[in-house]
Parts: sequence; structure tokens; C-alpha cells
Amino acid sequence: MSKWADYLISEVEYDSNYLISKIKQHHDNGESISDGEIIDRDTLANNLGHGSKYMTVYGDLNKLRIGKNVRYFRADGYHYIRIDHNKVNHDNLGDLPDISKHEQEEKPALASFTKPKPIGEMKPLSVTSSAFFAEPVEVAPEPVEVAPEPVEVAPEPVEVMK
Repeated sequence: MSKWADYLISEVEYDSNYLISKIKQHHDNGESISDGEIIDRDTLANNLGHGSKYMTVYGDLNKLRIGKNVRYFRADGYHYIRIDHNKVNHDNLGDLPDISKHEQEEKPALASFTKPKPIGEMKPLSVTSSAFFAEPVEVAPEPVEVAPEPVEVAPEPVEVMK
């Protein structure tokens, strides 16, 4: 099975300025996902800058679903890390669980989970898109044209006048 990304992010912690302070990343091994490790924001930004592909992931051992591509952009000499295309001065990884809440709970790791096949296709990078990421393309089902069934109409009887 193909890899979704180099790393998957399952948890995040933000500081008071809504910037990422740390994340829990898992190495995507193709068929499985590693236990995960906590890394800081600088390491994440450095990895993204050097071409590592990140995606968010939701779930646990019983059910796992892929989230969105993680991107970063630079503004005013600072990196911002987001899953959307908004160019605002704070980070956004969506609604991932908070690391600090899960550090208190004992929870099984994602490691022994076998990944399901991805749903969408990957579109090629374009000149205007980031040099580091491809975005999933949602494939809509092709429309099916249904021709109306022919209706047979009996001719009305004609009265013949004599």
C-alpha cells in the first residue's frame, strides 16, 4: 500500500498566540503507522521546509481516517503551519485532539493499526501550488443519464357520423 505522507499528525498543542508548541507525529511506514513521538514547532517547520510531507490523522486502533495535507507559508520572516490556504498569522491543524489532555490518559498507540486504502487521488503539483505538497482530489461519481421510458398512448376512438 502506498504511503499517505512521510508523517501523520494525530495530536497538537497550541500556545496562547495560537501557534503550535508541539505535535505528536507518526511515521507512515506504508502498511502501518509508528507509535509516534512528540516534536516541537521548529522541528515540524524545518521538516516541512526540507520537503517532508505531513497529513493530519484521526482515530485510534479500531478506526483511522486521514485528514488534510499540512502546509506552511512564510510571512514577515515567520513560518505559519496550516491545513487550509488562509494566510493568517497563526497556525491551524483543524480539530486534532490536544496533546496535554491525552498525555494524562493512557491510550493505545496507532502502531499496530493496518491502514485502509486512501479514497481520493493525488493531483500533480502545479506551478502555483506549494513546491512541497499535492492535494487530494475528491472524485465525484459520473452523472448517469436516465432516459424517460416511452409511454404508449392508445389512440382515442373516432366516432364516425352517418
